[in-house]
Amino acid sequence: MTTLTLVKKTSFAVSSLAATLVLSICTPARAFMFGTSGIQFDEDTSINFTFNNSQGLYQSSLWVAQADRNNTGYINISSLFNETKPSDNGSANNGKGTFGNAVTSKDGAITQTFTFLKDEIYALLLWSDTGTGKPLEQFVSSSTFMNSTVWFAADSKFSRIDCLATGCQQAVFGDFKLNYESNDPFSTVNNGKSPEEFKSVTTEQLAKGTTVSFDDGQKVNEVDFQQFTVSAQAVPEPMSVLGTILGIGALGVARSKKKHYDQTKK
Repeated sequence: MTTLTLVKKTSFAVSSLAATLVLSICTPARAFMFGTSGIQFDEDTSINFTFNNSQGLYQSSLWVAQADRNNTGYINISSLFNETKPSDNGSANNGKGTFGNAVTSKDGAITQTFTFLKDEIYALLLWSDTGTGKPLEQFVSSSTFMNSTVWFAADSKFSRIDCLATGCQQAVFGDFKLNYESNDPFSTVNNGKSPEEFKSVTTEQLAKGTTVSFDDGQKVNEVDFQQFTVSAQAVPEPMSVLGTILGIGALGVARSKKKHYDQTKK
């Protein structure tokens, strides 16, 4: 676990709208959040994250960060995936990075499981260098307010002053499309749907499996959400799995009884 702490600003110069946004994150526990407002569950929940793709010539790593008890800062607590080099083969294929070549994980597995604790607030942070090869030079967050000027991150070179007071959305959640062969805007690739339409997912979507993708914030006017992509899926609870097994078993017994009954009638 790294000891790098990200601290929330307390300046009275922050706009009331931005302050309201931050306060909404710091209010008592919500039942469920998985999106740009934060990550939070009403019970301990394990999520499987599977690496999909990285793009670009900056060396990145994806972390889970947890808010401290006073909601005044976040601390990196778990590394999900990290690039050992910026891409598979330089600028070829638009700087594509694949698992086992440019990308790995702490145990070498392409799927990482993290358990989010009940009522705690989390975010996913995409850390990257700025072309220097030095890790942890800047980050963008899955939580939009952490990308705004409301948030103080002295060690990050991501230019928060370029964001609106309400924050910059640097991640999308859900069933969206990405075209790595095109420079078309995100909305063009997604049939007119803007990133704002992919701010969160439901528990049902998370149970089936969803996608989370980041933009690294290098080019403010070119937010394409292609820099780092993972899939996320809730791990079924043991009782749910048992219930499914019992249900299948009961169905089999019912069919067997029906077959026996049909045969006795003949």
